[in-house]
Amino acid sequence: MRAGQMKLLAGFAVLLFCLSWPSLAQTGGRQSLLVRYLSPLPDSRYIRPGTNIIIRTDRLIAADAAASLISGVTGARSGAHAYTVRVSDDGRTAVCKPQSPFAAGEEVTVYVDTSLARWTGFTAAGEFTFTTGGETRDLMTLRKQLRASEFPETVTAQRTSRTIGPTTVADGTVIPNIDVTLSNSTSTGYLFLSPLTDGATSVPALLILQNDGTPVFARNLPGNGYDFKLQPNGMLTYYDEDSGTFQVMDRTCTVVDTLQCGNGYYTDPHELRILPNGHALLLGVDEETVDMSRIVPGGFSSAGVVGCIIQELDRDKNVVFQWRSWDHFQITDAMHIDFTATWIDYVHGNALDVDTDGNILLSSRHLNEITKINRETGAIIWRLGGMNNQFHFVNDPIGFSYQHAVRRIANGNITLLDNGNFHTPPFSRALEYALDEQNKTATLIWQFRNTPDELGFAMGFVQRMENGNTLIGWGAGNPTVTEVTAGGNKVYEMTFDDGVYSYRAFRFDWQPTLTSVPGKGTPREFMLAQNYPNPFNPATTIQFSIPRQSRVTLEVFNILGERVSTLVDEERPSGSFTERFDGTKLASGVYFYRLKAGDFTATKKFVLLR
Repeated sequence: MRAGQMKLLAGFAVLLFCLSWPSLAQTGGRQSLLVRYLSPLPDSRYIRPGTNIIIRTDRLIAADAAASLISGVTGARSGAHAYTVRVSDDGRTAVCKPQSPFAAGEEVTVYVDTSLARWTGFTAAGEFTFTTGGETRDLMTLRKQLRASEFPETVTAQRTSRTIGPTTVADGTVIPNIDVTLSNSTSTGYLFLSPLTDGATSVPALLILQNDGTPVFARNLPGNGYDFKLQPNGMLTYYDEDSGTFQVMDRTCTVVDTLQCGNGYYTDPHELRILPNGHALLLGVDEETVDMSRIVPGGFSSAGVVGCIIQELDRDKNVVFQWRSWDHFQITDAMHIDFTATWIDYVHGNALDVDTDGNILLSSRHLNEITKINRETGAIIWRLGGMNNQFHFVNDPIGFSYQHAVRRIANGNITLLDNGNFHTPPFSRALEYALDEQNKTATLIWQFRNTPDELGFAMGFVQRMENGNTLIGWGAGNPTVTEVTAGGNKVYEMTFDDGVYSYRAFRFDWQPTLTSVPGKGTPREFMLAQNYPNPFNPATTIQFSIPRQSRVTLEVFNILGERVSTLVDEERPSGSFTERFDGTKLASGVYFYRLKAGDFTATKKFVLLR
């Protein structure tokens, strides 16, 4: 590397906490801009080869100025890259998209407009560099290890099974056994759950339930579903393990869109937040090979280490904000982790919330920490809990451990589920803290502990309802759901069988518009739903309903009209049905599936992406 390309950055902290960036020089009569945010950071490592480059300024970027902000992008091995630059819908964020990925493990140089050269981290010649990471393992293998890190055998082996097994509702949907032991004056709305399969005792599903356990909506999934909830825009979303994406459903529970991380990162199942401006906030995971022997005595020289990614996507699904734990946390910030292991999940982000001031709250299970992050600059504002705790806990000498589900609630406080894995003895509880962010105090003003104590050692959620009640999803504990009053009196309790869990539990005063009601008679009309996921690779699910017994054919055709698969060709009784289509042997492209049932015919398009 040329001497002129040596970076000026003394440390990440200088960059992250500098809120008043040096201004751009006047160019061509344009008003100077201030750079507020940059991704990737100068000198950063482990950047995905498929990354984009983001520059956010303090004011609107003129249309004729966007393309000139970046004058070149070159990889040390991959050479010069063609790219496009566009301005996002906020008018202040320029997104540079290279047209091909960088090579793994190479240094990338970004040449910026010389008017940006005086910004911290740029050389005098108007350049900054970052280094890409290595190749990542396949998603399925990574997912298994992440799940194992949350479900340690030492904990799960202690549980006793009283499994009765799944039940089947009238339309053929298989749901777990539901045991409602208490139902009094609850808050209004239906329960939203997504029971997970352990391979034997359950079938993955999405459920909207009445208090007595009767399904308002039920749908089986080809793989586990997570974070099934209502978004502020009136859409339903859930993470589909089969495709590794979040599915977006309209009021008819038809999948109409998918969302996933950009820049080559895998999408984390824990959280998706659709924001009022139409943007999406979600988590990602990033496994990199790290020489831990340089960090801790006895560390493995090529350990797989998993970092946490936060991304904000604009309405066109461009990544316009990216925050990486590699840039802000130390691996050794994790608690209760073996740093000499061959595989280390040191953050395990599991919840995101947008604070009342627009900044981000992140819950990191393996750090025992809630972190507040400046959404404008990426800087850390404060850290609550864990090894880097900046707060004094009042009325709570034990704090929280391996927590989930941080939320800022209407009264200004925060709630969370303290999974409590490392309390003595371990127990879980719902917590509400009043935070003084200036004086750094966290005062416990409300908590609920089950009687007897319950350990939901993984997953879970706490939701404060409008009437003051609190809904608690115990995650990997039993009961599954508890609702309590402000005074701590139980008004509702429901339980799945042991071994059947729902990652989160919610209550929403919202009802889908369906052509049939699960378990309540026959469908009202013929219906062919849009497949989910779409696009898909390699498999997808197709649902249809028929109001009376009919001869049914369900076929798949390519773009030339040639039939490539027959999924159904038989007489079917009235009901709602789900069929799985596997495109493993087919090429990428546009395909069509057609349902014929009696006099009814409907055709829909779907896309196979390799």
